Amino acid sequence: MNRARLTLVVAVTLIAQGCTSDSDEPPQIPADAAPDVVLLASANGAFEAPDTIDAGWTTFRFANNGDDIHYAHFVQLASGKTANEVIAAYTEAIRTSAPRPEWMTRFGGPGGAVPGGSSAVTQYMGPGNYVLLCPVEDGTGTPHFAKGEFRTVVVRASASNTSTRTAPSATATIRLLDYGFSVDSQITAGAHTIRTSNAGVEGHDLVIMKLASGITLDDVSRTMNPEAARRTGNAAKPPVLFENLGTLVGGIAAIHSGMDVFFTVTLTPGDYALLCMATAGDGRSHIEHGMVHLMTVKQ
Repeated sequence: MNRARLTLVVAVTLIAQGCTSDSDEPPQIPADAAPDVVLLASANGAFEAPDTIDAGWTTFRFANNGDDIHYAHFVQLASGKTANEVIAAYTEAIRTSAPRPEWMTRFGGPGGAVPGGSSAVTQYMGPGNYVLLCPVEDGTGTPHFAKGEFRTVVVRASASNTSTRTAPSATATIRLLDYGFSVDSQITAGAHTIRTSNAGVEGHDLVIMKLASGITLDDVSRTMNPEAARRTGNAAKPPVLFENLGTLVGGIAAIHSGMDVFFTVTLTPGDYALLCMATAGDGRSHIEHGMVHLMTVKQ
């Protein structure tokens, strides 16, 4: 895999600023029913997913059966917009480092999974029409969704399910800001259910990488910057090879302002980088705006 592909393989969160209507906000209902579980998969440039699901708290379990890294990212459509319009507009925005269409609302989804691997998130899905897509770019800078890796999913209103399913209990919280992170004072080693909350105005995602020995945040920033492939004259110091940075351990796809997503992760002692791979309206990545954070996990 060449560097451009490796750099952009996680940069799937080139994000539109987004907001949601009150009807999409998770209801605060004192119940203890587990979220529904929906299985997603990707192989040979196509998604396997149900055509319709019920609204409410939902756990998405994503299996990558292909030979490249893939994401399962949801985008909610504004009224009157189509999946093809999303694909055309989003492809052009990536190509030109332009602001993403305001009528695309980022709605999270499982973070990146390596070939043969999996990822999962739990989030509240409001009724509406969505596009499930993979925005990982190939070696030429073409996103997977532009080559057909997308499909529509309808979330239908379901009073009974919505009123009985609730979010999981979190053991730690990471808040996404414009442009930074607010992390629980000390996340210790072990298994965690992490609540990721977008407390900013812009859309944000989260990538957690355990750093290899000797790797710095500057190394991570230079290699992982999703806009690096569209920069010229910025090669004063070559980036570190992606595979030498460390190990991806968790994360979520892009979420809109005010949205919460939960995921589970097992952390071992060491240093971790938290990254947001979004691109801001000025064409600069959130990494270029300083949204990179060092988190030390102790036993």
